[in-house]
Amino acid sequence: MHSLLTTLVIASLPTVALAGGKGHKAHEHGTASVNIVGEANTVTIQLESPSEAIYGFEYEAKKPADIKKRDEAVEKLKANADKMFILDTSLACKLIEATVNPFVTEAQEAKEDKKHKHKKGTHSEVHATFKFECGKPVAGSEVKFAAKAQFKSLRKLKVQTLSGETQSGSTIVNDAGSAKL
Repeated sequence: MHSLLTTLVIASLPTVALAGGKGHKAHEHGTASVNIVGEANTVTIQLESPSEAIYGFEYEAKKPADIKKRDEAVEKLKANADKMFILDTSLACKLIEATVNPFVTEAQEAKEDKKHKHKKGTHSEVHATFKFECGKPVAGSEVKFAAKAQFKSLRKLKVQTLSGETQSGSTIVNDAGSAKL
């Protein structure tokens, strides 16, 4: 039930509309959206980033060199989630789950939108979810960011947080700033 509630909450967080389209998420190179839910002793972080910012290209990897580059970037993303999203050390948080979908296209997101025309070779994204279990309640703590330190092309994060009854949004540029849970 706990995971279902977190999933429902993350899915309900607002997203930015595409310029010229309705209901689709923004896709701006160097900019990712980050949804953070703090609930009791758990923090769930959802990252949606242009593929270019994570592994350097947006087409589907088919050549061995591209597959290797993509796979290495996905592993780096999973292995460094706690370095990208820095939780207060006094909370004693541990990453317990990391899932990454390395190739999500606008067409996949808009399957049911009959008017949306997807052109081959258009934008793709990496979608990742990280779940942290902490030794103490997370309410009132802060999350700091070092996404650009891990992925140099990831310059701006549009962050939405939800913790308890509090929801807020902020924009983090070049890892400067934090978000309160």
